[in-house]
Amino acid sequence: MKKIDKGTLVAFILLFAFTSLQKLEAQGRARIMDTDTVTNSLIRQLREKTSEIFHDPAPPRFVMIDKSERFLFGMGGYAACYTYYDGTGFLSRDMSAVLIPTESYKLRGGRFNLDASGSRLFFKLIGDTSIGKLEAYIEGGFSGEGYTFSLKHAYVEIRHLLIGHTWSNIMDLRAAPATVDGAGPGGMNGLRQPQFRYGWRWTNGISCFASLEDPEVTMLKALVTGTNDVHIMEQRFPDLIVSLGYEKPSWHLRLAGVLRFLEKQRGYGLAFSGHASLTRRDEIKFQVTGGAGIGHYIQDLGGMGYDVYIQRDGSYDKFTALGYYAAYEHHWSEKCFSGLVYSQVYVQPFEQAPGFICHHTNYAAVNTFLDIYEHGQLGMEGVYGNRVNLD
Repeated sequence: MKKIDKGTLVAFILLFAFTSLQKLEAQGRARIMDTDTVTNSLIRQLREKTSEIFHDPAPPRFVMIDKSERFLFGMGGYAACYTYYDGTGFLSRDMSAVLIPTESYKLRGGRFNLDASGSRLFFKLIGDTSIGKLEAYIEGGFSGEGYTFSLKHAYVEIRHLLIGHTWSNIMDLRAAPATVDGAGPGGMNGLRQPQFRYGWRWTNGISCFASLEDPEVTMLKALVTGTNDVHIMEQRFPDLIVSLGYEKPSWHLRLAGVLRFLEKQRGYGLAFSGHASLTRRDEIKFQVTGGAGIGHYIQDLGGMGYDVYIQRDGSYDKFTALGYYAAYEHHWSEKCFSGLVYSQVYVQPFEQAPGFICHHTNYAAVNTFLDIYEHGQLGMEGVYGNRVNLD
């Protein structure tokens, strides 16, 4: 990835904001407003469009709105600092159980670290056009190597059509649990990728979306060459994903299906998820994803080579995988809540599979979050993971 100098990035952002303000002020169009005090349909739309993923930023506090009150532009984000200690000495702040080595190393010990790469920055435009409501959104963080800027979201949505890079249609945002760990449970569909998506949300709580998405397929070179590298395969067609959901104020359920056009194969899978508020203070969330050739869509397996493999006769076949998680949250007060998360990912072995193939992983986390002031939060978490190979 090409590095972006921090000074250049800041200068670009300031220049972008100054140019926008200068143009709008010259035309007498813009006003800077506080989103807590303005009553406007666009402000309501701005909040309704906020992602329900725990680590995604909240709406901006201040926005610019044109004189006609048809377009609204805001910038936002947050600064985050993680302090963590890893007793095994090989993990970053994101737990990925599939990367846990199964060999022991005498030189490896505990590791303490501070990490601010989880900080975010975003730009958002919302407007009413002649063909419908428009939303344009760009978000990035500093999780690239050496704190370089990395893209999280970049898309345009108008009426029912979305084009760009954002959460996959198979991902259930409302069912995602809160974790300090940036990756989340291994069985989740935590995936952002380029896509074309079209769908509807009806007033009775039913929603339906269909998307064509980036078809990344990976294979373990170790099955052929004996090395541990991952090979990214070329694909001729995008992945097709269809989702159907039903929402109520206190619960929701969602079913999504994916069809993949692999090399002379068809990958397929289903994801079933939901949440339910048991009481005013207690909530559960869950997701189950299973299928063949869909390792790309399971958090622990994505990009790790568990989509397809080559058999002895030289033909391709698909890995069959299952990932799931369950989470429980208890809200002690409006400012404090605790959570429990457990997840497992299972890879079905094939005939004469080598012993180094991952058989399953486990993930467990317990955490507590406290709002220490209006715009700041403190979180503490203990997280455990393990990996078991076929041998």
